[in-house]
Amino acid sequence: MIGLVRALLACLVLFVALPATHAQQPLPGLDELLKRPAFKEAWDKVFRRERNIDRWVHVFGGGGEGTVQPTRALARDGVSYLVGLVCRPQACEDNRLFVLFREDGSQAWALWVGRDLALSYGQPTPAMRALLAEVAGR
Repeated sequence: MIGLVRALLACLVLFVALPATHAQQPLPGLDELLKRPAFKEAWDKVFRRERNIDRWVHVFGGGGEGTVQPTRALARDGVSYLVGLVCRPQACEDNRLFVLFREDGSQAWALWVGRDLALSYGQPTPAMRALLAEVAGR
């Protein structure tokens, strides 16, 4: 009987602890996010034919190097987004790319930030440009 009670208590502790542990796990980096088909497709729609961007962005999108940070969740006007950041290796100050995805990966927009220039990609609306500038701290 005591063994049954201990087993039930152990199950209860696991049941209560697992959601808390899961909720605290960090979101994946942009490199991991791009391994998911919906997010990769959204990325490709933004950058596939884009010529007005540094080559390292295309290389990163194909699985190459980049300095990434964990993505973060953002909600605006009832819509949930994931924000990813990748920098050119060894040149993060002057080569940052912020990517904003709908939470389900169905659409993406991006803002590349250099020393004296910022360029947007994915045909963002004025409101989306403002949101991209906000996440980039501009």
